Amino acid sequence: MAKNSVDAYGAAGKTNLLFFDPDALTLVVDLASPLYDPRVHLPVDEDLARNIDYQGVLEPVLIMKNPETGETEVVAGRQRVKAARLANEGRRARGVAPVQVPAYVHKGNRRDALDVIVSENEVRQADSPLGRAEKMRRLMVIGRCEQDVAVIFGCTVQTVRSTLALLECTSAVQKAVELGSIKMTHAAQLAKMAPDKQRAKADELVAAGEGVKPHERARRQRAVLGTPERIKSRKQILKELDSSNGERAQALRWVLGMDLAAEEAVTRVA
Repeated sequence: MAKNSVDAYGAAGKTNLLFFDPDALTLVVDLASPLYDPRVHLPVDEDLARNIDYQGVLEPVLIMKNPETGETEVVAGRQRVKAARLANEGRRARGVAPVQVPAYVHKGNRRDALDVIVSENEVRQADSPLGRAEKMRRLMVIGRCEQDVAVIFGCTVQTVRSTLALLECTSAVQKAVELGSIKMTHAAQLAKMAPDKQRAKADELVAAGEGVKPHERARRQRAVLGTPERIKSRKQILKELDSSNGERAQALRWVLGMDLAAEEAVTRVA
């Protein structure tokens, strides 16, 4: 007598896998929906479509039923659905049976769907900096705290803050970050400036980094923003201390572990 699949494979359990005509699945384009992802507007990946035409959709998508419209909406797997639709156009033209899309029902609630969207995208191919910033913002809007967002994105709270700062920048700064010409940390600093100054500084930063190696680019861009180079060794700190005074000198002494009060007492006696 044949074993069932759980016994045959020694599995711990099984779930119900559904199959859909990709045209029957709804890709959410309503920005107000928690299921909305800007990647829905990306062009269809023709290489993926060819792969699906050859061997079908290998990895199931996640779906949810919209209680208001009754439509079956895609939570994760938009690009697979779009590519399957394109593959089916060619298959129908050739008189071949269309492929179906395997899907699991997302068990969470609609409010938490963005968590899934972010996590799936990040482990596959990370969003652009601006795309990450927008998703972080949307998570904050629906009630996630900075710590929650950091966990979802697998980063630190400081990275969340720096990334969100990109949304406060002019389009010139955002474009430079998207192209990799300047870093997110630069954008966080520029966000505190007036728009005109942001644009001017962004141009300076891009120009400073052109045609040089990464280390030299970092040095030049720090100079543009007036950011002191990070001091790593005790020797470097002592050298910097020789030319520093006031609060910076005090901070450097603290880093070195100097007893400032004792040092001042020695100076007064001398």
